[in-house]
Amino acid sequence: MVTIFGPVSQAEPVLDFSKAKKEEIRHSMMGLRDTLVFYRLKDSNAILQLGVGNKDETFPVTGKVHLFAPKVSEEGLKKWINNQHSDGRFVDIPKPVLTKELPKDAAKILSKKATGVSKNPGPGKGIFRNFEVKFQIRAFEHEGEFKVASITDTVKVSVKK
Repeated sequence: MVTIFGPVSQAEPVLDFSKAKKEEIRHSMMGLRDTLVFYRLKDSNAILQLGVGNKDETFPVTGKVHLFAPKVSEEGLKKWINNQHSDGRFVDIPKPVLTKELPKDAAKILSKKATGVSKNPGPGKGIFRNFEVKFQIRAFEHEGEFKVASITDTVKVSVKK
C-alpha cells in the first residue's frame, strides 16, 4: 500500500500502472471522441487518467495521477471513473485527496498504425480513420509526493477525416 499522506521515502513502492486494471473509452452519447484511458491500482487507490487527442494524427497525450484515501472502496473508484466520462449519474463519489498533472514531457508517442475507417455511430456525422497508437509515459517523481514507473501501452484512437 502506498502512503498518500506525506513525502514518499526511497523505500516506498512506486506506482506501477502497467499492472493496473485498464479502462479505455472512445465513445460518448455523441459518438466517437478523444480516447480516455484510466489505469486503476486497487491496492494503492491510485488512478492514472490519460487523454489521447483525436483532432489530428499527432495524438497529444495529457494526464493526471489521482490518489484516493485508503478507505475508498473499489466500487467507489469505479463510480468515480464512470463520472469522468459519462453523464455523472453517481452523486456520492469519492474525491481524490491529491491530483497532479503529468509533467509536460512525460508522454511520448512511439508509433501509430492505421487500422481502417469507421462511420460515427452517434448523432454526430462523419467518417473516422482508426489507429492503434503506442505511447510511453516515462518514470517520474512528483515533488516527493509519489513516484510513477514508466508505462508503455497501446490504445485505439479515431480521427475524423
